[in-house]
Amino acid sequence: MKSMARTPSVWVLMVAMPLIFSLIFGGMAGSSEKNKPVVLYSAGSDALSTEAAKLLTGNKQYKWEKVSAKKAREAVNGQKAIAAVLIGEGMAERIEKQEPLFTIAIQRETQEYLALYPHIEGAARTIASSYEIAAAPELDGFAALIREVSGKQGIRVDKEIIQREGNKGEAVSLSSIGFTIMFMMFGISGAAATILEERAGGTWARLMASPVSRTQIICGYILSYFLLGWLQLGILAISIKVLFNGQWGSPLYFIPFASIVILTVVGLGLMIAGLVKTKQQAGALSAVIIVSTSMLGGVYWPLDVVPDFMKLIAKFVPQSWMMEGIREIVSGSLHTKTILTATAMLIGFCLLFFYLGLRKLKYEN
Repeated sequence: MKSMARTPSVWVLMVAMPLIFSLIFGGMAGSSEKNKPVVLYSAGSDALSTEAAKLLTGNKQYKWEKVSAKKAREAVNGQKAIAAVLIGEGMAERIEKQEPLFTIAIQRETQEYLALYPHIEGAARTIASSYEIAAAPELDGFAALIREVSGKQGIRVDKEIIQREGNKGEAVSLSSIGFTIMFMMFGISGAAATILEERAGGTWARLMASPVSRTQIICGYILSYFLLGWLQLGILAISIKVLFNGQWGSPLYFIPFASIVILTVVGLGLMIAGLVKTKQQAGALSAVIIVSTSMLGGVYWPLDVVPDFMKLIAKFVPQSWMMEGIREIVSGSLHTKTILTATAMLIGFCLLFFYLGLRKLKYEN
């Protein structure tokens, strides 16, 4: 603690950086109207184009704005919209000739556009299918059919909400705890590397020669790192609550699970300290392991957006189970199977890290 108090950079790493990252990424996680991707569209003046536009803009996940075809292309070129959908007149003739119904203007295939394209393709198929099944394929009858299709709300399905919709405070909390875990790993792994410094400076040999057992010495280190982790997490929890009105769920669930998370991080730090010979090597290895596993474990982005094989790899990363359990606790869902599975996996990682760390740790110079 005295060493930390004399080193401001440690507090920047352990407290300031998680808050800054939470502010940036947590603010991005808000679900306001402003965060919806903008899609521009232009439509002809005939009835069929107008009704087709209504069908297309029924997807409320995007912010649709009607402009001229020229302005739509200019906005996409200036990266002010993810795409522009141009709906021209003469749609019936294009269906007869099997020509494309929509013209899509994009600057590049972004992630938002790849999510939008299936909706546009589905709308085009709906229009083409409606034209084929219309009893009277005259223009007026076809437009009326499209109007009926676009006015439908879809099949009604009774639903049971098993996880309530999150709010910005919850999103900030999840983002904050993810970055807290990452920077906690840096802090504790750096603290664990002091064992290497003590071995080089001769302090470690004097500790081994003192009238205490190795078990007492190691337990003392583990307890100090554990309290260090809770100090960091406690400061951040209070800060996020005060600054962003963050939510941390039920303390009955959060405190035990967070304690297991901190012990897993402590085990990782001891393992790294046992695998290397110098503090510089420990710092380099820690950076590689922590950053890469945080990316794979869903700290930087949710695992819902990654491919299936990446989700499979994430199961072998402790951060993914940390985020899985904390998400259930913070959101208030408290799904018992999910929390127990995450807890069991973290205990497994924790035992593995401690086994490798204590086995590789050299007790003599």
